[in-house]
Amino acid sequence: MEKLKDEEIIALILKGKTQLYAELVLRYQNKLFSTIYNYTHDFEETRDLGQEIFIKVYNNLHKYNNKASFSTWLYRIAVNSCIDWTRKKRLTTVSTFETDENEEIAILEHISDSTFSPEDILLKEEHKTVLKEMIMDLPEIYKTAVILYYYEDFSPREISDILNIPKKTIDSRLYRAKDILKSKIINMEYGGGAFEL
Repeated sequence: MEKLKDEEIIALILKGKTQLYAELVLRYQNKLFSTIYNYTHDFEETRDLGQEIFIKVYNNLHKYNNKASFSTWLYRIAVNSCIDWTRKKRLTTVSTFETDENEEIAILEHISDSTFSPEDILLKEEHKTVLKEMIMDLPEIYKTAVILYYYEDFSPREISDILNIPKKTIDSRLYRAKDILKSKIINMEYGGGAFEL
């Protein structure tokens, strides 16, 4: 049997076959929970917020209009929910991403230039932790762009669709975030801070 498209499943759900919603959840829960965890850094909070988001999506399926893909619409709801969660929590401490070394290298390569050697920074484990903390400490508009682009592998166009803002704004935010991170790392490296080797 051929796999149904998201839009076909939604149409059937709206006609009363509500049990099919479980298929949509299975398709997206892993990636969605990964995104949520990048905001919460807590498994219990991630699970709870994920359930809230999937319930919210289910309750609003009748509002989905096919103008964007279902995944884009889903992530728009999810990211807004994550941002709301962050604001409500008013975190006073900066958490860190749980990622593998390859992801850290990829991010460092993106924020590097001829005056900055990311390979040197990766020599010490605490340097990766510092980078994660810097990302979490970015202003919300930059942090969301960085999470979706570097950690969740969305393209600037996809992020533009998810956040419902122009692609050039996303490009600008990613460039600005990269600039902020690079400046902070260079200052720490050459200022005798945590990046002294």
